[in-house]
Amino acid sequence: MALGRILVVDDEAPVREVLIEYFTTEGYAVESAGSGAEALTAVRGGRADLVLLDVRMPGLDGVQVLRKIRELNEDVPVIMVTANEDVGLAKETLRLGAFDYVAKPFDFDYLDRAVAAGLARAGEKAPPGPAPEDNPWKRLARAAFGAARAMQPPARTSTGERIETAALAAARNAAAGRCAVADEHLAEIELLLDVAAEFGDLPAADRALVESALEAARRSLPAAG
Repeated sequence: MALGRILVVDDEAPVREVLIEYFTTEGYAVESAGSGAEALTAVRGGRADLVLLDVRMPGLDGVQVLRKIRELNEDVPVIMVTANEDVGLAKETLRLGAFDYVAKPFDFDYLDRAVAAGLARAGEKAPPGPAPEDNPWKRLARAAFGAARAMQPPARTSTGERIETAALAAARNAAAGRCAVADEHLAEIELLLDVAAEFGDLPAADRALVESALEAARRSLPAAG
């Protein structure tokens, strides 16, 4: 079961191919679009949980596409992809409703966390009631990223990012059938929660949400035998 549906929008085929291969390997369902018009068709059809959107494209550029996506859907997270010289423009897109931006060449560790955080934010904005699919690993990612992103900067860097990384690793190993490794990452999350709570970096309510999601994920693993 995929961790989420990512729409990669870039007019350069090699960039699309790199991102498709990377995120597919990481456990996401990935669709691509080579133009702004194709991207809007996909978003209009509800085929994306998150959009990776190139800033510079012929025809409809990334800024125009972002504006139109926001008219279609206020909640789908959009991460802008930009060359280094366009970082100033990418920062401006945050005021237009972009969730984040990343520069080429990619820092895949940062990109990985940005995508997971965007999907976690989208999960928080989902309407109340039963989820369309009961995926304990998505629930764990949402809880872990929500708790980590709420930490103050020093703790966010020292402990929060490790919680995010462990949650992603647990989900990916579970999806690949490496249940023992997934369980090791769950144990790592438990340890990090203890550390964060001991130093006053994690409110009790946030910790309880992560622990509840963690136990649901552990129950979903097949019993050793």
